[in-house]
Amino acid sequence: MISVDDRYWAEYDGLQFAKHQLLKTYLGGWFPILASWQGRVLYIDCHAGRGRHKTGDEGSPILALRLLLEHKHRARILSSTEVHFFLFEIDQKNYSELCSQIQAFGDLPKNIYVHAHQEDYESHLKASIEELRANRLQFAPSFAFVDPFGFTISMAFLNDLLSFPRCELLINFMYRYIDMAIHQEVQARNMDDLFGCSDWRALVSIQDARLRAQETISLFSRQLAAQHVTHMHMMGDNNALKYVLIHATNHEKGRQLMKQAVWSVTPEGAFAAHEGHSPDQLVLIVPEPDLLPLQRSLKAAFDGQTIRLRQLYEWLLPQIYLPKHLHQTLKALQSEGLVDFTGYEGGFAFMKDPLVTFIVTPPASEVR
Repeated sequence: MISVDDRYWAEYDGLQFAKHQLLKTYLGGWFPILASWQGRVLYIDCHAGRGRHKTGDEGSPILALRLLLEHKHRARILSSTEVHFFLFEIDQKNYSELCSQIQAFGDLPKNIYVHAHQEDYESHLKASIEELRANRLQFAPSFAFVDPFGFTISMAFLNDLLSFPRCELLINFMYRYIDMAIHQEVQARNMDDLFGCSDWRALVSIQDARLRAQETISLFSRQLAAQHVTHMHMMGDNNALKYVLIHATNHEKGRQLMKQAVWSVTPEGAFAAHEGHSPDQLVLIVPEPDLLPLQRSLKAAFDGQTIRLRQLYEWLLPQIYLPKHLHQTLKALQSEGLVDFTGYEGGFAFMKDPLVTFIVTPPASEVR
């Protein structure tokens, strides 16, 4: 019999590829930003696994380490910052293979440190948090990737991490297994820990599968002590939701960077990846996102108002769209005579923070 673990490391499908592309894109921008703090930065992989699939494709810890080693700004990052990789893997076979993959890098540059632990990540990090709090110290700027095979995640622990202002999380929320577990009374305690409350019990009575998925993800996201939460849906071959990557941060830059990362992986704006998409498939034509929903939302929120562009950026942050999408939409509305830009000197530029006037469109019955 082949274990689920062995099967996972034997394969490399479209979802694994998309997950790693998201991680790679995000960390590519995260390392330089966090290094500006000058001191120490932590990358924490809570379920590090073997480090490499049998296909040759890299797992998350090796991918993250190689990304930093090959980063175009590596010299600047490491000139004033120590980057520590804390990798946790409890399985002996996986841990041994992970250590072999790390050793294959040879001697690492100064200020890069790898700490591989064959132990439970939560116990280890809880002890570190208690020590920090006892000494009234802060957690170093950190990115923790929580990617379990199941759903043994503690909301209380996740929020312990998020209580430190410069710590953010990328969580693999294993929806398919969780949806089965909420219907099993024997899993009640695990569900209480996962959601940090008993409100999940109300999900069981939702018969519509899509609505139940939406409410389940929403409940978990609301329980996270984070100002900004970003989702990316991972779909199986039957177009059913398998799991959700959930990014939690308390910094606007983190939210903006993750939105950019998700758009880079799903340029059409669906914020969803599919299992059957081949990692080796070439994309000849990058699909354009549908910006009509953004146009409608802008008109509904600001018709008849005049506001600064910076206020629109603030409004945009919780939305799925990026500043470039806002710019495209505003220019399209201007060409239709529905937006006017004033309050700037010289030639027009968005960087000049112009006043944006949304011109009210008369109802069709009033047009003669």
